[in-house]
Amino acid sequence: MQQALIVGIIAFIGFLECGVGNSMIQRPIVMGPLVGLALGDLNTGLQIGATLELAFMGTQAIGAALPPEITAGGILGTALAISSGAGVDVALTLALPIATLALLVKNAYYLIVRTAMLHVSDRCAAEGNVRGVEFWHLFSFLSYAFVMAIICGAAFAAGAPAVQAFLDVIPQFVKSGLTVAAGILPALGFALLGSMLVNKDVAPYFFLGFLLAAYLELPVLGVALLGVLLVLLMLKGNLLAPATAVSATTSEELEDEDF
Repeated sequence: MQQALIVGIIAFIGFLECGVGNSMIQRPIVMGPLVGLALGDLNTGLQIGATLELAFMGTQAIGAALPPEITAGGILGTALAISSGAGVDVALTLALPIATLALLVKNAYYLIVRTAMLHVSDRCAAEGNVRGVEFWHLFSFLSYAFVMAIICGAAFAAGAPAVQAFLDVIPQFVKSGLTVAAGILPALGFALLGSMLVNKDVAPYFFLGFLLAAYLELPVLGVALLGVLLVLLMLKGNLLAPATAVSATTSEELEDEDF
């Protein structure tokens, strides 16, 4: 029960994303390690969170088309996999349907509950009640985060034994297929992201990091720190360039005045 409560609190923090700004705290790369830390297996939480992040990396909302609810999928997929002693492949298998079901819950809550709150807020605005508008705005997103936190906590409390029983009856060839899918989907997500980000300006840096890791066996942290240094040097160059240009312009103006 204590672990279910902690999972619910983590879910509440993740679902605050809808009200406190686009801080990306709801992503699996953040939620996975938090769940792993709460359940006493930080290493598995990191692995599952990174894998789910790659799998969901290419999903984004386009107009009214909403992607699966990655917050609930990442939290419950990680929590159920760790509690049942399963691996990354099972976490990915659980996260996808959970995220789809959570999206249905989200749509229903938005359509029924938050729409009603919106109408109340509209009446407050028509009456000039600023505090009323502020209250219903805050209560709207806080209530959604609270409801989803309860659902995630309750699902984890009731789902761990069921997940273990479900895993026991899965044939080995299905588990092998899930393992292959767990390797393909993250690669697909990374490829989708790369197709959007990699261009002629950033491609040299990408291949520089690849060469450092592949041939010089530099760890990922070392490559990341090197990237930070390169960014700082580039920013420093951009900051110095305008000052140099202003200095040159000032010198020319002084020479003209002397002449």
